[in-house]
Amino acid sequence: MTYQLEAEISRQVVDLCKWISEGSVPRIELSMSLTRDLRFDSIQLMQFFSGIEELYGSLALEDWFIEYSSGARDTIGSVVSYIAHALPFAKSEFADDAPFRSQPPK
Repeated sequence: MTYQLEAEISRQVVDLCKWISEGSVPRIELSMSLTRDLRFDSIQLMQFFSGIEELYGSLALEDWFIEYSSGARDTIGSVVSYIAHALPFAKSEFADDAPFRSQPPK
């Protein structure tokens, strides 16, 4: 897995969080918890899960959330790591034709 791949995933996940929070959080960092720091409610979490599925080809986050939701371990960084390891090409070089979008889903 490359640094460039994780950096691109990080950027997209942060952009998605900004879109969902509607700018209510001035600075979003990888160490922030979706539920404690960003205070995502159940509807916002569903928007987040749907956005990730749309961005990454139906990648489901249920297993990640079950494992990381307790103790505010549901950080942006942990979801970035989960996505990077779950992508089928994560171990190969980051390709320009990767299925990433530049904007959060609408």
